[in-house]
Amino acid sequence: MLTAVADHTDRVVGLEVGADDYLTKPFDQRELLARVKAVLRRTAATAAAPKHEVTRPSLCFAGWRLDVVRRELRSAENALVLLSGAEFDLLLAFAEHPRQVLTREQLIDVARGSAHVAFDRSIDVQVSRLRYKLEQDPKNPSLIRTVRNAGYMFLPQVTRG
Repeated sequence: MLTAVADHTDRVVGLEVGADDYLTKPFDQRELLARVKAVLRRTAATAAAPKHEVTRPSLCFAGWRLDVVRRELRSAENALVLLSGAEFDLLLAFAEHPRQVLTREQLIDVARGSAHVAFDRSIDVQVSRLRYKLEQDPKNPSLIRTVRNAGYMFLPQVTRG
């Protein structure tokens, strides 16, 4: 995104809704060119990465079912819960590494690829949004625990099915 809006909240929202980068006006042309090249490198690396075959299409935890092939999350009542692409990738990263403390950097690497550049702790915002969709009481989370000075831990037992 190239915009005149420089507010911190707007930058985070812009990145969350899918922007690969966010640059505010006035800007240096060399910086814009460097950022465009960085995005192109990241997308080329993602396209060249070998795709892993999904052998277990669903991950189940605490009454939830995460369908990896369809990229869907269903509740215990089989209701479809809409997730953004970033939210799905983050939840998949958690479900694939249950009961392990994952740092912000690890979550970014696992969920978005090691070439991704994170801004302003955007992973914290994504975790918060995920909690509001998964938790009965997001202020007292029971599925995703914040481990102070370390990262996050996905608490439920995960089964593959």
